[in-house]
Amino acid sequence: MGSNWRRNYMVSRQVEENLDKIHALFGSSMDLVIREFQLANGQKAAAFYIDGLVDNDILGRDFFSPLMKTTKNSSTYTCDEIAKSVLMMGEFTIYSSLDDVIAAVLQGLTALFVAGDNHAICAQAINWPQRSVEEPATDVVLRGPREGFIESMRINVSLLRRKIHHPDFKVETVCLGRYSQTDIALVYVDSIVNEDVLRQIKKRLKKIDIDSILDSGYIEQLIQDTPYSLFPTIGVAEKPDIAAARILEGRVAVLIDGSPIALTIPMLFIEGLHSPEDYYTRFFYASWVRIIRVIAFLISIYLPGFFLAAACYHQQIIPFKLLLSMAAAESQTPFSTGFSLLLIGLSYEILREAGIRLPKPAGQAISIVGAIVMGDAAVNANLISAPVLIVLAITVVASFVTVAYVDASTILRLLFLLLGWQFGLFGLLLGTMVMLIYLCSLESFGVPFMSPLSVFTHVEDSIIRMPLWMMKLRPAVLSRNLRRMSKETKPPHQRGDKE
Repeated sequence: MGSNWRRNYMVSRQVEENLDKIHALFGSSMDLVIREFQLANGQKAAAFYIDGLVDNDILGRDFFSPLMKTTKNSSTYTCDEIAKSVLMMGEFTIYSSLDDVIAAVLQGLTALFVAGDNHAICAQAINWPQRSVEEPATDVVLRGPREGFIESMRINVSLLRRKIHHPDFKVETVCLGRYSQTDIALVYVDSIVNEDVLRQIKKRLKKIDIDSILDSGYIEQLIQDTPYSLFPTIGVAEKPDIAAARILEGRVAVLIDGSPIALTIPMLFIEGLHSPEDYYTRFFYASWVRIIRVIAFLISIYLPGFFLAAACYHQQIIPFKLLLSMAAAESQTPFSTGFSLLLIGLSYEILREAGIRLPKPAGQAISIVGAIVMGDAAVNANLISAPVLIVLAITVVASFVTVAYVDASTILRLLFLLLGWQFGLFGLLLGTMVMLIYLCSLESFGVPFMSPLSVFTHVEDSIIRMPLWMMKLRPAVLSRNLRRMSKETKPPHQRGDKE
């Protein structure tokens, strides 16, 4: 079956003719099941479905059994009569196009042809293998919901529906991929969403023409504004509460069937420094943790370059006793400080990749051995100095605090390392200016990426998280409906209530 398999076939009144066309398209595929039988009145019928995508118990109880046992006075059944008075299935669709019937079966539905009717019924008895809803490996929280998205788009939509009980909650679906025919859902709240953003998303999705969509990463790379950007301009969420919170701020969530990662559009830079737990804890602690994340992000990209710049060009900013200790340690190693940082940094990236790709028990063992044994052995063998290893260890720990930007921080860390090595603090300053100009030039579907830091708007939820009762407005750049809580929503003390 080629990529353009549709032939504009219509359902025939002859069951055999329909089956011949199906056989011509599918050939001898082993998972294609075609069952010819007779209805209770002797009328010829045939059903076909894909083995492994349907629940055989439901088919036998609610599909085949009623068809073979139900009788009526008239001599023939029509699809409409069967759907309304015979089948016990909860969901079904009647098609006149054979192409639509085949597409529905490929999605897991069961098709029924009856002699004398040029329509077909597609009933839902889907039961493909899938894992249960569980806590995701990322987006781990101490307080808050533990459920995470799975690979079933329908279940993911229902998880969001459980969070947002409102008729304005809309779900639109499109099908992409010539061969994969992947269902993709756009989820948003109609009275809140930024209509310009929604229009751009639909326009960009319509232009996608590709063989397959196997994960949300395909969509992210094909519709983002700046494909060569170091920083992601499309957000990701693996937990329904994160996606629901962003939808309620005016964003659009994109769910891909087969992927447990939802895309949220547009994305702001500040999102990468936020955690869902920030909104479940008291505001002063949440603000303090956000400041820690900002510091950690800066350490992850600047510390190796700053250390190298200070050691090579600006020794006067290093305390004298520390400078003597560093000089004594470096005198025992065969490599320069810059080359040592590059070498140990490359070794860490190799170990990190090995720990990710290996099975979990082996990956953890590799990480421990690499981090402790190899690092200690390298220092004892005088291949690298202890200060270099300490700098790398602090940098690595800091990079894991802001998981959303771990890829960007890895590249930026290398760039700032080279700038500090060659030009000292002047190189770091120059690189910072270029990075800030670059960040301020980025957009996510027409929304400034650095908003609200670069755009003068009201700020209630940036690096400092204001008390929840003060966050009365949604971000102005994301929503056309700014008011999210009434002005009277305050704690009793703020309202002046007395017990």
